Amino acid sequence: MNILAINTAFSNSDVAIFCNNKKDYISIDSCAKQSENILVCIDDILKKQSATINDIDTIACVVGPGSFTGIRIGVGLVKGMAVAKPSLKLVSIMSLDLLAKANKDAEDDFWCAIDALSGNVFVCKYNKAGQRLTEPKMLSGDFEELEGEVVGLKQESIGLCTKLVEFSPELLLQVAMQKVENNEFVEENNLLPVYLRKSQAEIGLEDGNKKN
Repeated sequence: MNILAINTAFSNSDVAIFCNNKKDYISIDSCAKQSENILVCIDDILKKQSATINDIDTIACVVGPGSFTGIRIGVGLVKGMAVAKPSLKLVSIMSLDLLAKANKDAEDDFWCAIDALSGNVFVCKYNKAGQRLTEPKMLSGDFEELEGEVVGLKQESIGLCTKLVEFSPELLLQVAMQKVENNEFVEENNLLPVYLRKSQAEIGLEDGNKKN
């Protein structure tokens, strides 16, 4: 099984690969023209493995929540690859689940939180084994229900978090490979972005309609 894993939901974009029994990783600042550079990263990591996209049989994609633009780019890219190569197997990964897996020494239930900007956060509650206890959602200003440990990303440093963890592309690949082992595949039409909020364009359109 040759696996390519893509994460464009966080402040850094990550590409990880397991191909011909070798692993490799690339991480870039998502502010650096993500739509262009993620393709360059994929091309670079394939070249390091002396492989092409035709050698890949499984692609794992982080579907959100997180960066609205990043998620749209990542999911759209993987869907395009799947259309071009229908034999590809697809794996969907939620960003908050990745964050929960990074919290390896949990002793009790905990919350994971990702910055949703403008004072908002994406959250989900997990048990100490990293399994979801609630559905993911966005909170706006009222964080009273977040009792106990709240885990966030070091690169975001959200004030309400009581613990910050480091995320790595190695973890991305590890989670992707585990899902492959468990046969947790999705069809191309079920690889859906998890936004949990409306885009600025949608909000602007609604505001405009209200004024009219």
